[in-house]
Amino acid sequence: MTRIPRNISYATISITPTVLIPRRELYDVRMQLMDEDELNRDRSDRSMIVGLGREDIRTSLYEGGLKSWECSVDLVRHLASLYKQTGQESKKVLELGCGTSLPSLFLFQTTLRAAKTTKHPFTHFTLADYNLEVLRLVTLPNILLSWAMLNHLSSPSEPWELEGDLDVTEALTVAFLSDLCGRGIVLDFISGGWGTEMTELLKPASPYDLALGSETIYSPSTTPLFTDVLLEALKGGEGSGLVAAKQIYFGVGGSVTDFVNIVRSKDSNAQIQIVREEKEAGVGRSIVEISNKSDEPHSG
Repeated sequence: MTRIPRNISYATISITPTVLIPRRELYDVRMQLMDEDELNRDRSDRSMIVGLGREDIRTSLYEGGLKSWECSVDLVRHLASLYKQTGQESKKVLELGCGTSLPSLFLFQTTLRAAKTTKHPFTHFTLADYNLEVLRLVTLPNILLSWAMLNHLSSPSEPWELEGDLDVTEALTVAFLSDLCGRGIVLDFISGGWGTEMTELLKPASPYDLALGSETIYSPSTTPLFTDVLLEALKGGEGSGLVAAKQIYFGVGGSVTDFVNIVRSKDSNAQIQIVREEKEAGVGRSIVEISNKSDEPHSG
């Protein structure tokens, strides 16, 4: 928490009539980086400047985590519908390529809304992104913003401003950490590319109940690695993975069809289905669910 700025500028997006998620503004990220440059003129890592310019990604340098992508919004809408309908509980949540982390922020808010005396639906969040700086500059600040919003809304004295600045005082930080501890919420942050090292870092004592990814299968060269990490996170459990993506990534090469085929080639026991489709003008978008088939016969 020591590297979070004392003031965070944010704007709140409305994903559904009942789902509001505040996000740190990109210009505020730019200002922080400029201030840090002034203090540390010898810094050689300028990867985040790419993310603040016109380039969406630059392979092996920056993978788009500073911006929120439309498939992450699709995933939030699907999760909102899923948990409203079923009341499903998922103790351990993993978001791969989290970036601004909209899906995890929704699930985090779901837990915060639960009374401290009730059983919390989510208690362990693991947030992974290629860039450590993305986790520092947007992922963690966005978590703090969601907590601050719901904490503010619990007190009817003043309305939550949809745009504004959050003053990150020492008292606010202490209250945030204390509340998470009291609720038994654990936050893990992991940076790095897909591959063996990521798989080892994420290998849990128990499988994840829910693994999420949005806009993570755009590159044919990294999709097999992403798939390895996703399947390993779910291995041996009864959880599921939800991957939101454009049906095809023109100019890059990735596609939902290729991803599904890769999953099948790596795990013939996986149950795969398309659970949501968006067919607006332009490239269609899908959400793919991956789960383990049950080998035990059903009773009755």
